[in-house]
Amino acid sequence: MDFKRRLDGLQAEMERRKIDLAVYGSCQNFQYLTGLPIDWRRGVDLMNEADNVLVPREGEPILTLSEASAGHAEGCWIDDMRVLERGAGYRGLLGGVVSDLNWEGGRVALGEHLWGPTTLELARFLKGVKFVAGGDLMDHLRAIKEPAEVEVLRRLARLTDDVMEKVIHTIQDGISMREMRLDIEMIGRRMGASDVSFPPSAGFVRSGSEARGEIYSYEMDEGLAPDTTIFFDVGFVMDGYCSDWGRAVFWGVADKEVREGYKALQRAVVDTVEKIEPGVTKVNEIFPGIEASLDDDGFGDYLRARLPHGSVGHQIGVEVHEPPWLKPENSDIIQPGMVFCVEPKLWHDGEYYLRVEDMVLINGDGAEFLTQFDRELFQL
Repeated sequence: MDFKRRLDGLQAEMERRKIDLAVYGSCQNFQYLTGLPIDWRRGVDLMNEADNVLVPREGEPILTLSEASAGHAEGCWIDDMRVLERGAGYRGLLGGVVSDLNWEGGRVALGEHLWGPTTLELARFLKGVKFVAGGDLMDHLRAIKEPAEVEVLRRLARLTDDVMEKVIHTIQDGISMREMRLDIEMIGRRMGASDVSFPPSAGFVRSGSEARGEIYSYEMDEGLAPDTTIFFDVGFVMDGYCSDWGRAVFWGVADKEVREGYKALQRAVVDTVEKIEPGVTKVNEIFPGIEASLDDDGFGDYLRARLPHGSVGHQIGVEVHEPPWLKPENSDIIQPGMVFCVEPKLWHDGEYYLRVEDMVLINGDGAEFLTQFDRELFQL
């Protein structure tokens, strides 16, 4: 990973915004900047107030770690690393850091997962400090994936495909949505995932059920019966990065509308992605492309993204949802190195809910599907 690029990019943005110091607790930006595999996704109450990185506008960052976290830091690129010894107070350690930074006051950007006492101590040490939000300072850097990040995401996409191929073969009459969701997580972990990006979804919609304004037509523990669409929204974590994937299959014999709807959805995704021109296509052109394709096939009125948010996806990386989102109001130019999840859905209340979600890498001359799950597989 190119940590120098990340530090230089962060400090350039700090210069642009006139920010003197940026401070991150153990969060997604902490991982991105330090490379340390400290688990920040779950159990915030189990984290330690001492796990922080402090980045001045000029010069090298300072990393403070709890004794428990110090074991993760071997080989870390940050030279100035200070460990809170057992029984010592973080106030004294933080005071020494601030003293060595050799400035008072100024603008301090606060990132995520900072403990309240840490912020209070910074305010005490830095008289007249002005705190500003700092969670988005590296969004522009994280939007463009480095080659090493792309390789992690590529492996993770392949893992996700493999896991879901195995999951598909576990489907049988009587299985519930709850059981299938648990199976997805356990199979993923057994095959190499360290976590899930979000709680996996496996939803059931029985054709010919009552239209009631809700996607699901099954209770969570109700057994699967024929004539049912099963839709998946699944993501895993590996090496600190996330996947996000979606498909639908049909349990039983699907009627023509359901079969043709799924083909139309797949076609809309593939055709739209194939038309992406890096450096030319805008983010807000993805939705109209999908919408026009579905209109041509007669399914546009079931495109769920016609609801007010109008989003058909997002970027992905150390977090499962990263900006820019694929929304109509976003006119950003799509650039090489971006990795998007394109995820339109078709919803016919009481009949079906169809999902297709793929991880898509933008390269120098077009776009590449990282997820390669069989697009023809539908009727089981």
